Amino acid sequence: MDDREVIARSLPPPVDVPVDGNFAGKLTPDLRAELFGWSLLSLAALALAGLLALLLALARMPGAEVIFPWAGQSFFQKLLVVHVSFAFFIWYLGIQGAMTVIVTAQSAAALDRPTLEQSGGGFGIFVGRFAVLGFGLSFVALLIPALADLGEPSLNNYIPLLAHPLYFGGLLMAAVCLALPILRLLISLAHQRFVEAGTFGVACAGAIYLIALACVAAAFFTLPPNTDLASAAEYVMWGGGHVLQFANTALMLCGFYLLARVTLGETPLPPAWFKAMLLLLVAGATAGPLLYLTYDGGSPAMRMTFTDLYWYALPVPAGVVMLSVVALLFRRQRDVWAAAPEVKAVAAALALFAFGGIIGFYEGSVDTRTPAHYHAMLIAVTLSFMALYFGLFLPLLHRRTERRRLRTAMYLLLGGGQFVHSLGLYLAGVEGVARKTAGAAQDLDTTNKIVFMVVEGIGGVVAVAGGLIFIVLAVRLLLAKAEHDVTAG
Repeated sequence: MDDREVIARSLPPPVDVPVDGNFAGKLTPDLRAELFGWSLLSLAALALAGLLALLLALARMPGAEVIFPWAGQSFFQKLLVVHVSFAFFIWYLGIQGAMTVIVTAQSAAALDRPTLEQSGGGFGIFVGRFAVLGFGLSFVALLIPALADLGEPSLNNYIPLLAHPLYFGGLLMAAVCLALPILRLLISLAHQRFVEAGTFGVACAGAIYLIALACVAAAFFTLPPNTDLASAAEYVMWGGGHVLQFANTALMLCGFYLLARVTLGETPLPPAWFKAMLLLLVAGATAGPLLYLTYDGGSPAMRMTFTDLYWYALPVPAGVVMLSVVALLFRRQRDVWAAAPEVKAVAAALALFAFGGIIGFYEGSVDTRTPAHYHAMLIAVTLSFMALYFGLFLPLLHRRTERRRLRTAMYLLLGGGQFVHSLGLYLAGVEGVARKTAGAAQDLDTTNKIVFMVVEGIGGVVAVAGGLIFIVLAVRLLLAKAEHDVTAG
């Protein structure tokens, strides 16, 4: 099927978005059950992250230590660890699992033979079911230590840790349970000569994810002796966390590509160019594991080289795709407001991502300018993933909604609220407010600090409201009885 036929089958009807022409009718009952499981678990992760985000935003407001019991520094740090893990690790893994299942169905159908999960005596079915079940169980293992006030928190970058066996087991289980369907997809694609652009992009994100796991393993086995807990956690997660952002970026770009196709009936750039940009991301990420063979563990040179990957390997491919999306939105600006709300989510995500990138050039490593930067960029990724529910996941599961105004509101609330939240954090950081602190530990001793942290809290509440609307609406649709089958075209 060429791109013109896909676009023709994806033209939006007067209400809501259609099923993407590449994926319509490809899900078997087993893969549909997997998609349902990954979609529901992702929503659960985001709901937990949102609840914790609200508590954390309130805990940072002036005088919170007098009102809220969780505003104490020790318990605040444990909540912060779990919030970051669910918001920027588990939620993202869940979305990648859902997208992997969708493109696995497309890949298996393209092979024109019994689908992958039906071959090998049902081993593929077992892999899929085990992955979804294990991913759900990892939630329990991650939550218990924090809620029971167990373990020592390590507020390292990317994936903070609680030094407790249950927490470590939960992270490991979640990581392995995503790796399994990714490997299943890559095995399937190894038998194909031509791979559709969206499927190719998701496969590239999966390959980068496996590279990130290789970095974590390499860091663990090259950990310098006699390293304290905080330094060990930072070293083990530093390189893998860097590479994982390549995977998150690749997934966001896939979301932009697919959402533009189903909402505007046009891809932002030719499929061959899109594939080339995703391959460049894979090439940049591949350098990660090699750095553990090149540098001494934990050396400043290694950290600087991992940081350089952001400067030299990530911007070009991501920039080409995003500028292509911006050009498409500008050229079709008359259609953007009339099209499905998901295209507005794409526009909001692009604006928020750009804002986060700009302030990232002026961040400070010890103050709240750093979380202002990465929260803006990561929530931009979250916005694109939220839009995938109504532009891809739910239509494939035969569930739709006509709540166009509500969907538009939730995207703009989350994007606008996060902009205000990040702006407040950034300005507070300029004034010297330290990151990863709450209550009296923030030392809010000037009017400017107090005002900017109030702004941060207000923005956080607004952003959480947008996320809450999304979760309620998406969960109601997922748990509702499916209507008649939805077909493309």
